[in-house]
Amino acid sequence: MISMPERNVLGQSVISKFAALAVALGLLWAFPLLSCAWGADSPVVINEIFVDGSSNYTDWIELYNKGDKPVSLKGYVLTDNLEERRWVIPVDFIIKPGGFKLFYCDNGGFHDHAGFGLDSISGEVGLFRPDGGLADSLVYDDLPRFSSLGRWPDGTGEFFVHDDPTRGSANPEGLNPMRSTREAPISFSRPSGRYDTPFDLILTAPEGMRIRYTMDGSLPDAKSPLYDAPLRIEETAVLRASAVSPEGRAHAVFTRSYILNERTRLPVVSVVSDPKNLWDREVGIYAEGFTDKEGVGTSQNWRHNWRRPVHLDFLAETGDWQVDGKMRIYGGASRARPQKSFVIYATSQEEPYGIRHRLFPGNPRDAYAGIILRNGGDAWLRTGIRDAFQQEMVRGRVACDTLDYRPVIAYLNGRYWGIYGMREHMSRKNLLARHGLPVQPVDVMDGGREVGSEKGPFADMPAVPVEGDYRPTLEALDIDAFLDYLAVELYSGNPDWPDGNIKCWRPKSKAIKWQWILFDLDRGFDGKRGKSVDEDPFDILYRRRGGEGLMFRELAKNPGFVQDICARLAVHMLTTFAPERGLAILDRIAGDLRPEMERHFDRWRWSWNFERLFMSMNRWDAYLDQLRDYCRERPQAMLNILDKRFGVGTAQNIRIRIARQGRGRILAENVPLDDGRLEGPVPRSLVIHVSVEPEPGFVFKGWRDHPESGPQISVRAGQTFIDTAIFEPDNKQREKE
Repeated sequence: MISMPERNVLGQSVISKFAALAVALGLLWAFPLLSCAWGADSPVVINEIFVDGSSNYTDWIELYNKGDKPVSLKGYVLTDNLEERRWVIPVDFIIKPGGFKLFYCDNGGFHDHAGFGLDSISGEVGLFRPDGGLADSLVYDDLPRFSSLGRWPDGTGEFFVHDDPTRGSANPEGLNPMRSTREAPISFSRPSGRYDTPFDLILTAPEGMRIRYTMDGSLPDAKSPLYDAPLRIEETAVLRASAVSPEGRAHAVFTRSYILNERTRLPVVSVVSDPKNLWDREVGIYAEGFTDKEGVGTSQNWRHNWRRPVHLDFLAETGDWQVDGKMRIYGGASRARPQKSFVIYATSQEEPYGIRHRLFPGNPRDAYAGIILRNGGDAWLRTGIRDAFQQEMVRGRVACDTLDYRPVIAYLNGRYWGIYGMREHMSRKNLLARHGLPVQPVDVMDGGREVGSEKGPFADMPAVPVEGDYRPTLEALDIDAFLDYLAVELYSGNPDWPDGNIKCWRPKSKAIKWQWILFDLDRGFDGKRGKSVDEDPFDILYRRRGGEGLMFRELAKNPGFVQDICARLAVHMLTTFAPERGLAILDRIAGDLRPEMERHFDRWRWSWNFERLFMSMNRWDAYLDQLRDYCRERPQAMLNILDKRFGVGTAQNIRIRIARQGRGRILAENVPLDDGRLEGPVPRSLVIHVSVEPEPGFVFKGWRDHPESGPQISVRAGQTFIDTAIFEPDNKQREKE
């Protein structure tokens, strides 16, 4: 038996009595969906699991030997992620025939304490043999609190919900089976969508079945209303329904969102989850928790990365889609805001990319493993878009990874929840998909210490030469991605970097080199506690040695690196960060949000600190003006900083104009010149390298007026280069095809 505090024992007693009553009445409700798989000829299996869900009590996994010989567990692998081998059992535990062995899932990583914790309410557990083969696994969903999932009979039977967990001992006869995994489709007369007028909703169950439903986001159970007549939908509502067989077994839950009289032109995202997943004091991810009770809990629930089941409806003029998955609270300090950010996970072993839609205009990708609904981070209830604005400026113009942005209106269980920025979640699978790589193990370095560690991108890096080519010392890095990443962070003047908000990654196969992820630029462009427009952003890098300073101090001793980073910045300042371009992007983003901002402020300004109480459209415009000022003033300030820091000289105007004949791109310092032009001030000592890149099926044939020159030319500050790049169809490639 498992020991619980008194309040939980009482709750457990209630659950037990209700379960017994449900069985007696044939109402097999509120038990989890589950699937499991055995490996071939595995004597050791998963026999029982217990998941608390609040971090107050220890999760555990019970193994059982169903064979007729003792088995050593050393080398077996336990995991909470069937795609990763989390923790190898380090001790030679011998489990006798018919014997049990318990492992505590508390992130201990030693003896019989596994190096992970189990996902509460829904998750997965795997057991792998020492040879790497799957011994056993299970995937669970909607697991009741203070109950376990256990086989009956031990080792060979199916899983049942046990209201009295029996860790390390035989399970009692199973009475409470899981919700049936067989779909019993319910027909809805209206799909999820946005509607202008009330309507009657008709539900139809498979023949011989009845329907129970809810309209508050909770999962239907035996207490939920039975559907017996059309439902009148007169206001925004979420409806969840489950078919019930004649013997009382519940089937899969179907969810629909009906948004009424919503006039926004933005997409609407309806987030639906059982209220207990959000607000329950012990397991709700939005709740404050028991932080006021001594000995129970260590912090607010929303500080944890607990995952909970979620249904999401995306409703837009470009097309609607739905997905079921998991969600958690996202962010750092911004978690404390009353409007919190969410990560939506839509991935499984069978379908790594659960969202099969084009999410972001201009991006042809249509496979995502998850998204973020971001509240604006440190810019919440100020501009709300400081990070999004900077990401939009650099999107498609840098080699490092960026986060696409799309503004949406969110509803949470049918209640208006304000403006969010929909962003791609930089999960392992999404990162691989961005680069066209198959799902595979990935190394991710998160934070300055990890980036600078012996596992990071600068591990075993040779000394940077004072003269000559520095690039061989960065062999492990994608150098273009690295230079672009540095250029953006430095130009932004992000004070929350590089100690924090820094990530890089690489497949363990080394299929590509180390990549860098731009994220959380909320304090850049003179944001909250940010650097002023004329403050030197290089200083913080010079105050850190080695990898924790991105090796910048060491690299800056090499003139070639100084030329490359300064030239990269100079080109970005004349193109990516050109004031007129930045102002146009800012006006577009702000214009999309302007009609929605007053309602958003009204929803949230009463829920936070005194300063936000006075948030208004005038104050919003004042915050936007700070961004505009930075856009206008930063280029000249940055030229002054470059000269003072590196002695690259005062700026002289450069003039590059390249027309195209045929299909191909023109680049300066590997930054695309969309119109073939680069004009404006460049530090006097710099050389700008211009190159060409034919589109697939074309080859570069030469320059019209400089036939003697190759595909790359060099133009110094103060010089002019005007010509036409000639691209022609690749006839040799056509012949091969």
